[in-house]
Amino acid sequence: MTSEIVRYKADNGQDIEVTEQDVRDLMAANGTTTSNVTAQEIKTYLRLCQAQRLNPFTKDAYLVKYGTSPATIIAGKETFTKRAQRNPRFRGFEAGITIFGTDGKLHRREGSMLLDGEIVVGGWCKVYIAGYEAPMYDEVSFSEYNTGKSNWLKIPATMIRKVAICHALREAFPEDLGGLYGAEEMDQAAPQQSYEEPAPQAPAAVAVEAAQAPPEPPAARPIDEYKLALVRARDERGVPVKEAMAKVRETISKPPEEYDAADIASAVAIVDALGAPEPEYELVEEPLPLSEYDIPF
Repeated sequence: MTSEIVRYKADNGQDIEVTEQDVRDLMAANGTTTSNVTAQEIKTYLRLCQAQRLNPFTKDAYLVKYGTSPATIIAGKETFTKRAQRNPRFRGFEAGITIFGTDGKLHRREGSMLLDGEIVVGGWCKVYIAGYEAPMYDEVSFSEYNTGKSNWLKIPATMIRKVAICHALREAFPEDLGGLYGAEEMDQAAPQQSYEEPAPQAPAAVAVEAAQAPPEPPAARPIDEYKLALVRARDERGVPVKEAMAKVRETISKPPEEYDAADIASAVAIVDALGAPEPEYELVEEPLPLSEYDIPF
């Protein structure tokens, strides 16, 4: 495979000539280890680039591998949007985020602006296609993709919006984007700890198919306890969510997405105390001495 040269024309008409060694050099330049990447995985990657007319030298798509997990083929968001724009049926798209607002309700907002006190819970995208009566719509859950690290911690709304765009464009134009996944979609595949027992290696094609499987249901997050407390206060005691969150901010100044376990426990205690009925006391009158009563005997 090392000496085999793969030749094809990229989307922009540029003649591409690439070998296995070229791919390894590109991976090394991106800071990716190449010693555990098999020749078969590189071959699969090159065949996909050839079939989709992608230029590996301009990072239209690139290959990454974590430990002994199957290699993954990743495309940049610009690759998705550029290829969609070249399809004659493409009529544009709208994309945004789904947030849990300070009023205690879910809202869908175009763009990726997140205000203080709001919690991002998902991303959405509508793709308009000529000949379709309704747009292709997709919505993704923030908890399924959030790693809590790097850009997911710094710009969570931007990241989940990108995931939604990649999802929707791939479903709208499978002939142009089939087999391609955005970097933001694959962040959760990165290992959180080193592998102790090597697993059998599989070609990159396996990773592409596996990515299409339905994700496991997201686990409950600690911040959900705070959300439930807000809902209880609103539904059971009539305390508006905005008012309850303002009361919490008097004690905890940072935004909810930065709460640690102690902050969440304090917030729940504060909210649970709001609107609670005052304890009822029974008035017990002590009897007067008999001499105080006007009794004629």
